Amino acid sequence: MIKRLIDEYSDALILALAAVGLVFSHALMSFSLVFMLLRVLFCNHQRLKTAPKTLLAVMLSFFALMIVGCLWSKDLEEALRQLNKNLPFLIVPLYFFTIPPFDKKKTQYIAALFVLSVVAGSLIGLVRLFFFDYADIRIALNFSSHIRFALFVCLIIGFACIYLLQKANTLSKRRLIATIGLIVYLTGYLVASSSLTGVVILLVLFVPVSLWHCRKKTSHKVFTIYALLVAAGVCTLAWYVVDCARDYFVPKQEKVENGFIENGYYCYSDNTDEMQQQKAQMEKGLEKYLSISADSLFQDGEYRYSYTDIACRYFNSKGLSRTLESWNKLSKEDLANIQKGIPNYVYACGNPLKVRLYKTFFEFESYRKWGKIKGSSLIQKTELWQKTAMICQKDCNWLHGVGTGGLKGELNRELVKHSSPLSDSNLMTHNQFLSVYASWGLIGLAVFGIWLLYPAFATNLNKSAYYLWFFGVIAISMLSEDTLDNQQGIMLFSIVNTFLICHKAERDKKAVPLQR
Repeated sequence: MIKRLIDEYSDALILALAAVGLVFSHALMSFSLVFMLLRVLFCNHQRLKTAPKTLLAVMLSFFALMIVGCLWSKDLEEALRQLNKNLPFLIVPLYFFTIPPFDKKKTQYIAALFVLSVVAGSLIGLVRLFFFDYADIRIALNFSSHIRFALFVCLIIGFACIYLLQKANTLSKRRLIATIGLIVYLTGYLVASSSLTGVVILLVLFVPVSLWHCRKKTSHKVFTIYALLVAAGVCTLAWYVVDCARDYFVPKQEKVENGFIENGYYCYSDNTDEMQQQKAQMEKGLEKYLSISADSLFQDGEYRYSYTDIACRYFNSKGLSRTLESWNKLSKEDLANIQKGIPNYVYACGNPLKVRLYKTFFEFESYRKWGKIKGSSLIQKTELWQKTAMICQKDCNWLHGVGTGGLKGELNRELVKHSSPLSDSNLMTHNQFLSVYASWGLIGLAVFGIWLLYPAFATNLNKSAYYLWFFGVIAISMLSEDTLDNQQGIMLFSIVNTFLICHKAERDKKAVPLQR
């Protein structure tokens, strides 16, 4: 009786724990992994014994590479930490090859729980962002990485669209409305939260996939109309970006050579005396209109900014001279924005896309003028890519790399050597393919490629719309993120990838013997 109940419900509870943990808690993810290991150790191993050896070996090959890579690693302690972090690549495949198959009902319940968790997390993030004055979505989503959360959202949007297209004719009206509402809401979340990674992934995947689907399933006339609409949308977006860039970088006053520009106005004069006079005027205004002392600092996450500099930038963004008299030209909303630490009036305009663009422009201008890197997402990634590429050229073996756990130390040494502001930041490469090559060389890239691609082709999963969307989201994210270098990303890929492979194999009754 007890054994039957364990077989019946324990695996559903384990995956339910993992689904909630992916969104809200690293501890829950760890607990679910421990329970998976216990199931592997004490479950009936008949299915594992009869599983296809080649497929299982390939799915464990990347973790095996990490173990072998310890042999030439200079930092064995870090290598062991990496092995511990990447245990899901070992445990999760063994778990799914060991347990009985999931029926459709349980699968739907677990998927629904994950969707509800993501929706709940997004609501918490948006409420904090817009009603409790959190600086950005990274701070509002303090229970989850905002990048990984954006991947969750992109996955759900894609899966919901595929579900809608495949089941539209058989869905009830209530379920049809709920699915469309979910797609619209989560797409709105990506825009409202200024999730550049999520929006880019969605556009890069959705545009070609939707065009291909429309070409296959509709008439030539419908396809032509849709293609023109897509082209118009892309052109409109491109025009908007260019228009914002023109407003930001094209001077609205006499050009100042090598001056720092924002919203078309030059700020931070190179004339020291003039700059000190402007700051003195701003300090008087802060004291008079906001009762903020000259040495007060605004705390924005891990960074602290001078209120004087915030006021200078805010005045400049509106084209106002930095004088005490100009404070009278500010509205109550402007004064409130300065008090909240908002340095540019555009940041409070309520248009997430415009806000994200102007913040990105500021990062570029700060790097151009002062070489500022830290705190700038795109510039940071460029710096990390460049330094990792230098390691690949000079410091690592082209065949087997620097070994498991060696990249972190090598990258930091390279950053220190070039006096980079990112020294001792513990940041990794932010490109999974570059990271794999630096760590394990050409051998690692070959194993990584086979590990990623072979299981899908071996089970004909490469023809599944759901799997292709999942793989596309992960692959694109790996170009600019360390997707598989953190617990959330590792668990997400391990669980979804292995589950889809086993589900497809069960349905075809050929790749993996999943009978009880």
